[in-house]
Amino acid sequence: MKKRQPKPASKSLRATPAQSKKKTAAQPPTQSMARLHFRPRTDEDDSFISSITLLTLKDVFEASTNQPLTEAIILQLVNQTDTCVIIEQRGKPIGYYCYDKTSADRIYWGSLVLVPSKQAKGLGRKVVEHFVAEAKKQGVRRIDGHVQVKNEEAYHFWMSNGFQVAGREQNGSVPILFQIN
Repeated sequence: MKKRQPKPASKSLRATPAQSKKKTAAQPPTQSMARLHFRPRTDEDDSFISSITLLTLKDVFEASTNQPLTEAIILQLVNQTDTCVIIEQRGKPIGYYCYDKTSADRIYWGSLVLVPSKQAKGLGRKVVEHFVAEAKKQGVRRIDGHVQVKNEEAYHFWMSNGFQVAGREQNGSVPILFQIN
């Protein structure tokens, strides 16, 4: 994939499950917790990315930015990122995330989107754990991002997964960060 310019923070796409439901060790694994697979995005994924993003983010994006969210805007934002990864379960795409490596030790995590039926089942937490582990392998010490202030579920998700507010609200989003030890 070509190196692309970072996307503007004011148009950050971010959707996540509501706060994860904790499971005890005594519970048997459920179908929703089946192993996740991560692979690079291909052009064939564009339809999936557009449809899932419109389904999960259209209302909150438009409320936060006062701009319409269209397929063209989604693909433009996704194409501006360095890396877009498709999240699969049982061979089927269930979500995606995009990020830019902004320096040797920093990443800007631009989006995490899961299909609604996979939200609030602990999968988002698994994606965060995977992402942090992969970032650490690359020498990353800090993950930056933004969350739309109108997306309360996403805000609570990021805070419950170790992210902290890193500044003031601007253009409908608040900057967040995760420090890797």
